[in-house]
Amino acid sequence: MKRIYLDYNASTPMDPKVIKEIASGMTVMGNPSSIHEEGRQARFLIEKAREKVAQLLGVKSKEIIFTSGGSESDSLALMGVVYGNKKKKNHIVLSAIEHHAVLETASYLEKNGCKISFVPCSKQGIVDVEKLASYLTDQTILVSIQSANNETGVCQPIEEIANLCKQKEIFFHSDIVQSIGKVPIDIKGLSLASLSAHKFYGPKGVGILFIKEGVPFERLIYGGNQEKGKRGGTENLLGIIGLAKALEISLLEMEEQKERQFRLIERLWESLADLPGIERVGDPNRRVPNTLLVLFSGLSGHDLLIGLDLAGIAASSGSACMSGSSQPSHVLMAMGYGSSQAISSVRFSIGKFTTEEEITEAAQRIREVVLSQQKALS
Repeated sequence: MKRIYLDYNASTPMDPKVIKEIASGMTVMGNPSSIHEEGRQARFLIEKAREKVAQLLGVKSKEIIFTSGGSESDSLALMGVVYGNKKKKNHIVLSAIEHHAVLETASYLEKNGCKISFVPCSKQGIVDVEKLASYLTDQTILVSIQSANNETGVCQPIEEIANLCKQKEIFFHSDIVQSIGKVPIDIKGLSLASLSAHKFYGPKGVGILFIKEGVPFERLIYGGNQEKGKRGGTENLLGIIGLAKALEISLLEMEEQKERQFRLIERLWESLADLPGIERVGDPNRRVPNTLLVLFSGLSGHDLLIGLDLAGIAASSGSACMSGSSQPSHVLMAMGYGSSQAISSVRFSIGKFTTEEEITEAAQRIREVVLSQQKALS
């Protein structure tokens, strides 16, 4: 039985061109901080990648900081700004549907003197911007709202929020991990942005934190003076090389893939829509093109995932970072769903290597698993 991978939001396979690019750097042995020729060669490749990333994103190369991934970038963004601000403002505004990397960092900061406000969202998963504006005070140092939700795929009005924060002279961070390479996004209006390479066909263990020039920032990882003094530690040369190539390819292919993946995900939904008790979650007209989150009333999302896995389908119930948790999705709870509904969710996310034949076959297998589990409970 051929397996079908429908969990691209958790991680994507590496593009063969990215693997080739990484291989080209595997013989570079020098430490990028060393002054000898071998070290300079490694440094050259890192700075070349930084320049490429900056050009692709339309920002300055000195605003690009390489990290270990999205979670680190999120943590650095919140903690770096809070500890780096000289005015000692201590209020942060988040949405209730942020990634756990943001929520857990905020929880830590709250225990250490920060005040956290959570902006509600609609049943469609869209943040209430008017409510957000009402939460802002003269003590607000940072707003953090993700560009697209990792579970629902719903996109937020990032440009509108960025303009609001600019007017109020408040720093604005956005986790753009799930939107980069899927939909157009302009990060120049943001103060900080988080990216992760393995979400756009690059290697795992490497990411980016964009820090706009002039944003106060206190480093959290001490040691060497790497990454413009903002993150100590020897750089992940091969990861950085792969990240830059993956970003280049993803942005180049984005428009073509956006249309293709939207069509495929709609086809998958149409093939499942008549199943008893099924419900599609989130605004279908305001989302990244590759994501479908559905509820199967009366069934356990966990049991469905096991059944799907045995049927050769890789799917998810939400964030892979929280896959060991038995708690209902905090995203769905924040959207107004009950706990029994929230634990019945399954997320299907496709990518550029997903074929039409796989969608047809996946729909048939999904139907068989769902109907079998519904029959067992009847």
